Amino acid sequence: MENSLFDGLEQAGFAGGRTLVIAMNGWNDAGEAASTAVTALARQLELNRVVATFEGDDFYDYCTARPRIVRQDDGHRILEWPATKVHAAKHPQPNAAARVLPNANRLYLLTGAEPSMRWRQYASEVVEFCQREEIDRLVVVGALLADTPHTRDVPVVRTSEDESVQQEFDVESSQYEGPTGAMTAIVERARQEGIVALSLWAQVPHYAAAPEASSPKAILALLNALAEVLLVEVDIDSFVEASSHWETQVTNAIAMDDEMTQYVKFLEQARDTVDSEAASGEAIAAEFERFLADESPRDEGEDR
Repeated sequence: MENSLFDGLEQAGFAGGRTLVIAMNGWNDAGEAASTAVTALARQLELNRVVATFEGDDFYDYCTARPRIVRQDDGHRILEWPATKVHAAKHPQPNAAARVLPNANRLYLLTGAEPSMRWRQYASEVVEFCQREEIDRLVVVGALLADTPHTRDVPVVRTSEDESVQQEFDVESSQYEGPTGAMTAIVERARQEGIVALSLWAQVPHYAAAPEASSPKAILALLNALAEVLLVEVDIDSFVEASSHWETQVTNAIAMDDEMTQYVKFLEQARDTVDSEAASGEAIAAEFERFLADESPRDEGEDR
């Protein structure tokens, strides 16, 4: 990790040097990978001082993002309302949290429940906070369900809509078109104010995802990507162990279903083809056609 993306941005002439990392629960967070990875980052870097809170009736429909009753250490119950909060280092001076950053205040993390309403107002308030804190770059962290095998490393796709980022670091623009989330609204508003952004999206195996269940392998992939981009040291040992255990569990479950076993083999072959040095569009198409041929109905007189 000799150079990070954002070290390069400074060398290319971008002013400032503070970064806001954004991850939200909900639609953007398959396998709870993004929210868990960023929460783990906050815990390990001691980013536990709340410096901003975005909440209230303007942003949340409480029928879809319900408040929760929680019991405090003293035994009293309180109502915890949905919100997003920005955390930063507890101490203003460099400390253990800043061991590989010039100072701890260069890194901010925004996490919490994705707002339900008034995204343009919400995005403007987040960007206003960035301007007050002289934050000039965003890292958006998400996770989506995808056709990727659980037996391979979870891919983390990096994209940016900023030409300078694309040209300097070979980061491509996203080709996605369709429904999106509040994080995109923040990025679009931020770009209007000259704040650049990088997106990190983990591709979670869709067949291995369960409601309200985490995906340790995707969490591990995002932690590694964040460590590389932000030049921070992250202890990943527990996530490596959890990832291995999760993979074994999924493999054992799939072994009981012949159809799923064949499907995972196809995903593995397709992934290996894409990752190989000789990968080409023709090779990938041929692999897909082979899979379809294997799955096509046989003649009625042929043994099954």
